[in-house]
Amino acid sequence: MRRILLILVLLLGTFESVHSTGSGFNVIYHPDGALYVGDRVSMEVVPPPDLDIKELKVRLTVGEKMVGEKEFSPSGVGQREQATFWWVWDTRDLESGDQVLSYEILPDGPSWQENIQLLPAEQRPYSQASWVTTTTDCCMLAYITGTAAERDIELLKVMVVDQADHASELLHTNVREPINITFMPRLLGHGGFVSNGIYVTYMDGNIAGDTSNQVIHHEMVHSVDRSLGGKLLPAMLVEGLAVYLSGGHFKNEALLPRAAAVVDMESYIPLETLAENFYYQQHEIGYLEAGAFVEYVVGRFGWDAYQSFYRDIDDTGSQAGSMDSGLKKHFDISLDQLELDFLGELRTLSMTESVRNDLQITVEFYDSLRHYQKVLDPSAYFLTAWFPDGERMRQEGITADLLRTPDKIDNHFFEFLLRSASKEIEVGHLQRAHLILKVVNDLLSRYYD
Repeated sequence: MRRILLILVLLLGTFESVHSTGSGFNVIYHPDGALYVGDRVSMEVVPPPDLDIKELKVRLTVGEKMVGEKEFSPSGVGQREQATFWWVWDTRDLESGDQVLSYEILPDGPSWQENIQLLPAEQRPYSQASWVTTTTDCCMLAYITGTAAERDIELLKVMVVDQADHASELLHTNVREPINITFMPRLLGHGGFVSNGIYVTYMDGNIAGDTSNQVIHHEMVHSVDRSLGGKLLPAMLVEGLAVYLSGGHFKNEALLPRAAAVVDMESYIPLETLAENFYYQQHEIGYLEAGAFVEYVVGRFGWDAYQSFYRDIDDTGSQAGSMDSGLKKHFDISLDQLELDFLGELRTLSMTESVRNDLQITVEFYDSLRHYQKVLDPSAYFLTAWFPDGERMRQEGITADLLRTPDKIDNHFFEFLLRSASKEIEVGHLQRAHLILKVVNDLLSRYYD
């Protein structure tokens, strides 16, 4: 392993860094990697961070044809300001070679041009891929031909029915309408999300590990939970409920003892901070704390009382303030006092060194994965991930956005290291995993940050 790492580290010295356009705006093209005749291309135009973008628009022109104008608006989990052109450039009738795309910021500029090379249609990968849908008692499943999901679809049918039944049982309800589940042959974010249905990564060689079963259950809880309604439903409690009812985040884990390890590691996030900016906190710690907190409150007050509180939280203008008001209304206790009690409970729990070590390497691994995504696979980075509409993709026969990934040697190198670290963690070689992850982060920081 050390010899392989040394060779790859020496090779890395020749890699190029990522550069912004001269205009100060970044343009991100989709699908990832090279573009080919036949692609339906989307663009994200990201402004400089300090630019006042109020009332600004982006005009896109391809050759002599004005394709459209888009305003800047917040996008994704991170609410990044951008102008998004969804599948606006249809290249099916074009010749291969350089194409000129012109961008103009309205009303007063700047403007710039970019030369985009289209490779020949006959070289286009996955050109025969198509969408397939199938149904079960609970769900409509969508997948792309030629992928791991197509190969394993019969197993996946059984899995989703079991998960839907379990989530419904835990939430004391029945699935009222079919749940749409899209299996993605591409890691986006952490492998799962809910919008107009459930989206779950299912692929061989997933650098995030074999987490599909756990992620499906987590997202299934979200889907059933959302169907039951409520007033505010703070993000911390929404995610905490899914972690609690799934028995862990990315794997089965004892939540309260692991939360006790968080306190011991001095990594605890105050609940007010977690509630106000949940998705901006350290991911594994935030989800673990939220799940453990829900488990504690349910254990203290009972499931029915918790549900009455959870679905009756009035919006007071802040997530933490709303939770505080709801707790006082239903349990006659403030968020601050309940947090003191929660911490008191955690400090009474025995914590083994193995739990602490496992938590530390879990945090380190997923932080490293996100570091890689942020600088070398931004379409997958959770705060700015490219989450296309599965229903529209199926209607229009678009598959490339989920099949094509950045394909440079840089990507293969770092994904090899992340898979190696994941395998070392699986077999309990935590120190080896730590050394690999240190190489990942040192090189990413040196060459790309």
